[in-house]
Amino acid sequence: MGVLDGVKVLEVAEHGFVPSAATILGEWGADVVKVERPTGDPLRGIQAMGLVADTGDFNFLFEQFNRNKRGIALDLRSEGGRRALDRLIERADVFITNFLPSARKKLRLDPEDVQKVNDRCVYAIGSGQGLEGPDAEMGGFDAVSFWARGGIGHMLSPKGGPLVQPRGAFGDAPSGAYLAGGVAAALFQRERTGKASVVDVSLLGAAVWTLSVDLVPTSILEADPEPHSPGRSLASVLVGSYRTNDGRWLSLNMLDPERHWEPTCRALGLEHLLERDDLATAVQRAKAKDELFPMFTEAIASMTLAELKVRLGAQDTIWSSMASPMEVIDDPQVEANGYMPRYPGHDRARLTSAPVQFDGRGLEIRRGAPKIGEHTDEVLHEAGMTDDEIAALRGDGAAV
Repeated sequence: MGVLDGVKVLEVAEHGFVPSAATILGEWGADVVKVERPTGDPLRGIQAMGLVADTGDFNFLFEQFNRNKRGIALDLRSEGGRRALDRLIERADVFITNFLPSARKKLRLDPEDVQKVNDRCVYAIGSGQGLEGPDAEMGGFDAVSFWARGGIGHMLSPKGGPLVQPRGAFGDAPSGAYLAGGVAAALFQRERTGKASVVDVSLLGAAVWTLSVDLVPTSILEADPEPHSPGRSLASVLVGSYRTNDGRWLSLNMLDPERHWEPTCRALGLEHLLERDDLATAVQRAKAKDELFPMFTEAIASMTLAELKVRLGAQDTIWSSMASPMEVIDDPQVEANGYMPRYPGHDRARLTSAPVQFDGRGLEIRRGAPKIGEHTDEVLHEAGMTDDEIAALRGDGAAV
């Protein structure tokens, strides 16, 4: 059983951010019905545009953000399609959308419209810049609202260049997780109080939260922080990235210098530093970092990554190589925890699971992403519509 078994989610959303939230709710056990326009969610065509990797006839991006859903196709601009949607809203616990204010108003999909039909339906909305302010009406994708406007691209690009570009859906997936968590909290509140909330997550708000370690001190110091330099930490030789003998990057991240100083020195063959009284404390070592940094750099550069894994693994240290995607999908921890389950019926494909598990159980892929209108009859029958009513919708072009 999933923790949201019995919860009915109605998704009227497109692209990655908000559909990914509905996917997570489905992963937790909810029955998710995706409502598409008759021509389909535009995300279906992203692979063909060359914007992501071409995986042939397996549309990985649509599968990633839409597995475990049933799909119907309605033209919500038509009266018949809109009436059919109301039949689904009547039965829904959650209505989730990313439509812009103008589209919501035109289609009568604002919170008051939905909750007038069903006052127990939690209303969840994902936006680019939030529901208030001068740009609330403006559209936004993760590369603009999350990466660029949220300051993340600036902080991750070295000063003077080159500009670092985001990976595909880089802000969509975490923002979708935030929205799914908000929906779960709203469902909990509804069960306690009977009140159905409006849940709001924006890509910009998610970026502000993500970049809090830079944005909060900026508000105090009233000056932009320096973008991080590649490799060297500004504070400690135990925190930073170093090149190995075979050209790989090794990341050290030990934030308890009293605990980790001795084992790290032993792992790197720098035991002589332990004999120096002027390096006995973390404060002393911080003052001597300009002297210590070349020593650590040289020691790590003298060994291969394989050698360092053995030496660091034998000591009380916290580290990782900079893993490539091939290394990530084959990581024994990823495999053991079910973070990338295999897609049934495909000999190679794996999907990534939501980072929340319950009772030690990973993702169950109950079904692949729906084809356009695949479950229209099934879902509308469940909502009480007859064969004749469904046929009339199709005859008017209001359903596929």
